Amino acid sequence: MAQSLRRPVLSGVGLVPSIPSAIQYRYFSQVAPRWAVAQPGAARAAQSPERSLKVASKENMQIPSDLGLLPGTFITPSGSKRPSLFQDPKGLFKLQWWRLRFRVRDVFSSLVLVWSSPRKESWYRRMVKINRSQIAPSAVALHQTMYTAFAEGDTTTLRKICTDGIHDSFRARIASRPRGEKTAWEIVRYNKRAKLMSNRAARLPLDGWAVRQAVVRISSRQRLTRYRANGTIVPGTGKEKDVVEYVVIQKMYSGWKDQEWKVWGTTDVTTLGDLEAELNKDL
Repeated sequence: MAQSLRRPVLSGVGLVPSIPSAIQYRYFSQVAPRWAVAQPGAARAAQSPERSLKVASKENMQIPSDLGLLPGTFITPSGSKRPSLFQDPKGLFKLQWWRLRFRVRDVFSSLVLVWSSPRKESWYRRMVKINRSQIAPSAVALHQTMYTAFAEGDTTTLRKICTDGIHDSFRARIASRPRGEKTAWEIVRYNKRAKLMSNRAARLPLDGWAVRQAVVRISSRQRLTRYRANGTIVPGTGKEKDVVEYVVIQKMYSGWKDQEWKVWGTTDVTTLGDLEAELNKDL
């Protein structure tokens, strides 16, 4: 289980139930992709999000876009990371039971956010809309735009579509590239259809402010090619790789008005070991 360098957020806000956090997270802004050109520097520790939000509000400052990953984000494992029905039926049942509990919590949190927002034309039409079917396509589009911009060194686009932490990491990696080196990234094909794995929402301790986070599994075959200044290919690059990523995207609300989806980073699946470790920690 990867070590988290940032504390979870919003644990003290009303919409996060007291269900143990099911996984420690690894962050895209702190862990380089499998084919990253350069390793990022050490991430800075974040202060308490609740405190930073209140201070920013009082001082009329801009609210930070990177609030951390919502605690208790549960990503159902598959393949070898999932308990076997025949070898570990008890473990599989336990994992599925907690998956159901987290799913109910997530649906409830989204409903609360919708019904907490002001009415529009009638009592059942609210300012906040979930639009669940649009989440996965949005994540795929952001995923492509983000990696293309990173390869091209387009920090302006990265600033627009990424939260603070991952943007700063990308900018540092771009700055550390050898002079004259160019990078090309492409999606060869998608191995599976993108799947929404988690869809969560929470109110922030400011009136009309909220955050939504969704995790989308993107399975693809990718190619990253690095070119030296003289045009030759850097050895070891240009090969196709099958990659499964759990991309976290985030949408902020201010004054109940939604902003565009942004990429927060990536996380990993919740294994039975992760779940049991968190449950034992809370005993």
